Amino acid sequence: MSFLNPIALWGLLAVGIPILIHLWNGKRGQTVAWAAMDFLSTEESRVSKGLKLENLLVLILRILLIVLLVFLLAKLTFLSGLGQKEKKVVHMIYGDQPLWEEFRFEIQQALDRGDPVILAGNPASNITTLESLFDSEWNANSQLQPALDELPGDLDSLILYVPNSASDLNSQYFSLPVSPTIQLSEVETDSKSILIKTQAAQNFKMNEAGVLDSVATGSGEIADYDLSENIQVLVQTSDTEKEFIQAALESISEVYGIGFRFTDQLDSASLIFSNKRLPEMEPKKLYFISGQIADSESSNQIILKDSLTFMDSELIRNGQLPEFILENFLAHQGIVPKSSPLEISQLGERFLVKPTSLEAGQANINEWLLLLFLGTLGLERFFAIKQGI
Repeated sequence: MSFLNPIALWGLLAVGIPILIHLWNGKRGQTVAWAAMDFLSTEESRVSKGLKLENLLVLILRILLIVLLVFLLAKLTFLSGLGQKEKKVVHMIYGDQPLWEEFRFEIQQALDRGDPVILAGNPASNITTLESLFDSEWNANSQLQPALDELPGDLDSLILYVPNSASDLNSQYFSLPVSPTIQLSEVETDSKSILIKTQAAQNFKMNEAGVLDSVATGSGEIADYDLSENIQVLVQTSDTEKEFIQAALESISEVYGIGFRFTDQLDSASLIFSNKRLPEMEPKKLYFISGQIADSESSNQIILKDSLTFMDSELIRNGQLPEFILENFLAHQGIVPKSSPLEISQLGERFLVKPTSLEAGQANINEWLLLLFLGTLGLERFFAIKQGI
């Protein structure tokens, strides 16, 4: 048993308050009239005084109320073997060889301590020696989120090594079991133009503003991303919302040549629009959830607090829905604007910590304590009123 806020335990000193009140009431004494009182002498009719702990049940209940309230404020938790538990620290590297060179000393120290070192490639791999790291091949299309999903839920600390480039982090948000300690490269990554192939007669490149500019075909360049195949789309919304979504996708197809094909099968769809939270979400799919207040729980989940109707959505009234869908779709594909330097404070906001089983257990303990507190308060009031105190 331990407490997350032990300073609140000083509140246990308040246990003496109900005891002093009961002792004081006992010292004052009470005059009890009875039928034969008039026949007693003055000496015999004196009020009896004494330091008696009367109404013992009410006193115990009041003491228990104070103890439960203090435990709630101190955040009682049960952690078996907390003192003997060895902290789980994982080092994760997301980047290519220049990043390895920059942090080779820190990585070597982690390996010497026996800490797990993971290269978040495609797929992620465990690094046992510094030599094995530099013998590895880095895939430029590697995704960080799948590697984060494989981390254990009881992780204590994550040291994350990332390049100083917004384009290398291929998602706006990431979910992980613990808040990471970020080691950001001091070297800014050189950005490159991204060539995108679509169904249109020309190819496209993304400029620094994140807008797709058309370029002439036949230049001999190999496309970095091939979007010439139809994107399977599933729409699970109202008919009104569906009309605006279809119109937005048709606008994207007309301008950029990205084809969309509607389907009723969730398994085959890679772009899903829904007005309700789905129980399970696949990392490779992109979800637009409309009419929801809760925040996004993962990088592939775009939450829209308003319904996609003309009356509710400012995106639709301003004609920005096609741009909004395209921007998030391209970001999910790893297609982002020209690289820009990052800051630790801004980067840290992109990592969302998932609730752990420990936090869930702590919440359950607090809920039971609150219920016990309310039940004890009800019993104390019942017996106090019944005994007139």
